[in-house]
Amino acid sequence: MNRKTLTKISLWSSAIVVVLIIGVHFFPKEDPTLGFWGAFYYSLRVFILEHDLGHFPHTPALVFIYFFAPLLALSAVGTALSYFLRLSPALQSRFLNHHVIICGVGRTGKLLAATLKERGVPVVGVDSGNPDEFEEWSSEHKVPIIYGSFLSAKIMEKAGAFRARTVIFASGSDLANLEGVVSSYNLLRGTNSSPKLLWAHIANERLADTARKALQTEGLLSIRLFDTYRISATRMINQHFNREVRNSVTEITILGFGKFGRDLMEVLVRDAQDGESWSIRVVDVRDVETEVRALALELGIEEYVSFTRSAIQELSLEDSEERAFFICTDDDIGNLAAALMLAKKTGCTFIFVRMTTWPMPAISDHLGQNGLTFVNINDLVVQGIDDLPGIFTAPTEADLKRRKSDEPESVE
Repeated sequence: MNRKTLTKISLWSSAIVVVLIIGVHFFPKEDPTLGFWGAFYYSLRVFILEHDLGHFPHTPALVFIYFFAPLLALSAVGTALSYFLRLSPALQSRFLNHHVIICGVGRTGKLLAATLKERGVPVVGVDSGNPDEFEEWSSEHKVPIIYGSFLSAKIMEKAGAFRARTVIFASGSDLANLEGVVSSYNLLRGTNSSPKLLWAHIANERLADTARKALQTEGLLSIRLFDTYRISATRMINQHFNREVRNSVTEITILGFGKFGRDLMEVLVRDAQDGESWSIRVVDVRDVETEVRALALELGIEEYVSFTRSAIQELSLEDSEERAFFICTDDDIGNLAAALMLAKKTGCTFIFVRMTTWPMPAISDHLGQNGLTFVNINDLVVQGIDDLPGIFTAPTEADLKRRKSDEPESVE
């Protein structure tokens, strides 16, 4: 129970006590035959517009509670019903049609759900986590959450899966998302009379590619896969480092070879035109040379790629305008510190900094004068999912077919 609700309960309780004290004290003055319990009974009845005095009271305090107590009761009952509905998401989802179900309300799920609600799309969440962890967020964004496993047919039915237009599996586990989307497909197959899409977030490229080839769908139900890391990497290149912008760059350094750094390198290489060539240096504090070499071999650029195991502070940097840096770690503060150091040590024109909860426009505009570009990947994801059918708009039969833009190697 959040602080706002506790404050309301405290105010109502105090107001009820005040009404009872006034009634117990002043009713005997209007009717001397009343004792304590009689006056207490009369006081309770004013909450439901019942008056037992033979006349309208003359005492101002009683006149006040005659009008105030029923209003207080209506307010409390209305809020209690509203709170009950919020605590009973199954009741809310029962009345929804053509809504979107988010299975797995973690970082990605919350981003999707909040964005959908802002755009006026009805949303229901499904998560097996502790309800206390979601209560405040659910109340703030007005997203009902059904608690339980999205692999359960009963849980999905409670969320309104048969009436939903789209179900999105966005947990942090690729395997769970894949299992969930297949399970829901089997549950819903043959039951829908309008197009319905089932989306699964799969971050592992090999798993996604295998799943696309293996999953066969039919009728008005289709399974589609997406990856927020790939979406944000693609948007970052298209918006900030497209072919026209990078025509003078000869060396690219990627600091941090996590999922985003890996996708960024792949998107860059696949987006390169004939005649474009740069050396790519990957820097990470972890020993990920094997992974870097494997991706370079897969992309056919192994002779142009090098790996350095180092912290950014220990790098030997040369002043050059022909270099571009992408700072891609999951640490916003670390990324900011590294970016400021790079801007101070090099005359590089292109320093792109991945952020998740920052930057503030005024600060980023000021720092941008030093060649820094701060990119909020959540914003990029929101822009990217706008192009996914069935999420912000109802899917059509044409949307059920997998397009070339869904392939992992594409750049939109």
